[in-house]
Amino acid sequence: MTESRGNPLSPSEIARHAKVSKALIYKHFGSVEALVDDAILSCLDLLDLDISAESESGADTSKRLPDIAAKLHEKIQSQPELGDLIGWSLGNPDPRARKVAEAVRAFCEDLAARAGGGTEAATFLLGVVANAICQYRDDASEDTPRNIP
Repeated sequence: MTESRGNPLSPSEIARHAKVSKALIYKHFGSVEALVDDAILSCLDLLDLDISAESESGADTSKRLPDIAAKLHEKIQSQPELGDLIGWSLGNPDPRARKVAEAVRAFCEDLAARAGGGTEAATFLLGVVANAICQYRDDASEDTPRNIP
């Protein structure tokens, strides 16, 4: 989705990129939408694997949350495809973008709950995600040559 900038993906394009047949995609996932949903959740699961230890340590929530936030920020910036996908979804009215944004929100709520925090902690973690996306985009734009007269 990040390569297509959110444009609809055809089963043929997905199959070609994954180097598999369209039949295999439909057999395993049933639909392109199910494949995209699975890809989003898989990205967040991979992110979660690296952060889980921080969230489930025995320390007080106020001590764990900054560590979790730092790790979350670092991991999003180190995964450009995930950053692009989340960035594309922010404020985008496309139903697929809303699915991504909802998955990220649910991920932050779950992570906050495992760390012993509530709604405020989840909102804080969503802010960390947004900050990581903005910083990643700023860094990328600094690397792009500008034509300024």
